[in-house]
Amino acid sequence: MQTKKTNSFVFCLLSFVLILFSFFLFLFSCERSTAPDYNPQNLQLQVLDVSCTEAWLSLKAKNDYLNKTLKLFQDDSLKLEKKLTTEDSILFVENLWPNTSYQFQVTIYDGNKLIAKSSTLTATTMDTTSHNFTWQTFEFGGQGGSSSFYDVAIIDENDIWAVGEIYTADDKYNAAHWDGEKWELIKIANDSYPRRVVYAFGKNDVWFDGTIKWDGTRYTVHMKNFPLMPNGDGWYKNAMWGTSSKDFYLVGDHGMIAHYDGQQWQRIESGTDENINDIHGIVNNNKKIIYCVFGKTLTQTIPGVIKIENKNVIEVQWPYQDRIPHSIWFDKPGLIYVAGGEVALKDYTGEWRIISNLPRYYIKRIRGNADNDIFIAGAYSILAHFNGLGWYLYEYGNSNKHYESLDFKNNLLVVVGHIGGRVAFIKMGKK
Repeated sequence: MQTKKTNSFVFCLLSFVLILFSFFLFLFSCERSTAPDYNPQNLQLQVLDVSCTEAWLSLKAKNDYLNKTLKLFQDDSLKLEKKLTTEDSILFVENLWPNTSYQFQVTIYDGNKLIAKSSTLTATTMDTTSHNFTWQTFEFGGQGGSSSFYDVAIIDENDIWAVGEIYTADDKYNAAHWDGEKWELIKIANDSYPRRVVYAFGKNDVWFDGTIKWDGTRYTVHMKNFPLMPNGDGWYKNAMWGTSSKDFYLVGDHGMIAHYDGQQWQRIESGTDENINDIHGIVNNNKKIIYCVFGKTLTQTIPGVIKIENKNVIEVQWPYQDRIPHSIWFDKPGLIYVAGGEVALKDYTGEWRIISNLPRYYIKRIRGNADNDIFIAGAYSILAHFNGLGWYLYEYGNSNKHYESLDFKNNLLVVVGHIGGRVAFIKMGKK
């Protein structure tokens, strides 16, 4: 009798354990069915770009996550929280330190419930560059008339061209050349007509005002179908950019943009009558990316930025109608720097923002080696360097001294302009 009771008890106990095990298995099965989907293909986080203090992250999300809450973590600290509205997003992170590695991760929440997370991503910010330069200044002309340099092009430290108008006591010149030891005054194409633009593809491939080529031995003029304004009245050539002497652009006053293909010129309709002040471009993945800026100083003007694609012009939003853009530079398609009244940056988000805290003197030229190595120069002797963390002012506020242009290559900077509207000068800085 005792054995029957014992067997019954064991049977009941085993049944209870089996039922309990089935219950927990059921719960575990339910939990697994609703577990977060951590497949990294469903939430891809990548580094788009970094500067010294900022990062841009690219996020590709599964459609199921739209209208859910996105949280971006930086080293386990919540950096950003917002509703996810698109499958492809750009996340902007600021206030970082130079030359520092950070870890980023994105999570998706449905209410308070975690439903997805990305892999952890490491990004290292750029280091800063040095503000330390040694300087030399050279002065020319002024004895026979008002002199100034308007543009400069560095080929290397032993081969530099500057152009303008230089009146000495005895003669008139329109250029100067540096051979590594001294500057020599020159008459381009054997005349002394003022020249405003110089651009070099190489030592024996230097162009002046877009139409005169120096091949190392002689000057040749390339004017076929050149689209001058009527009689050239009130018309200046202002800047040039290209990939070779068979593919370059020249911009100037009254909305002029022209392309040269090595044989002849073709005018490109800019859509504006304002002065095109500068042009710059890069080649990215075998595609040319080219931007221009336009506007007039001291007049009522409608300033702006335009992009050239396949010889067609696309106007780009320019939100600062009280700031005339005079120069543009970039070395990446997603970070565009524009200078004029101040320095503005259009980043990967598509938004513009002012990035300078400089004195409000008009900037004539901006050029750089990278996003952590940029120079500006302009009116009232303003000359400043951005090292990725902040601006360093070398000089400013001299109402008698004005910079017209600059070129910056590797560790060499050359700035040109005039003093008092009479003396042309060249300032060279080396790291």
